[in-house]
Amino acid sequence: MVVKNEKGQFAKGHGGKPKGAVNKTTAANKERIEYVLRLIDDTLEEDIRKLKPKERIELWSTLQEFIRPKLQRMNLDITPPEDKVTKITFEVVKGN
Repeated sequence: MVVKNEKGQFAKGHGGKPKGAVNKTTAANKERIEYVLRLIDDTLEEDIRKLKPKERIELWSTLQEFIRPKLQRMNLDITPPEDKVTKITFEVVKGN
């Protein structure tokens, strides 16, 4: 029996799928993808060797992003601002 509150949410103690359970569609799709990957694995090395140098570099560039952190690009403005403060002076005044 499914028990839901007035908002349509599952009532406490009457949750839907158990935590970590995979739905049937996801499991079926995962199996299909694993099958295709096994087929590709058989010829992958040969296919990579047939790539032109430019294509090989593009593949390397694309794949390396998955295992190495991407560096942030930074723009540095090294010109001094016009209203730059060049000197700050403090005066210590004794109180009474």
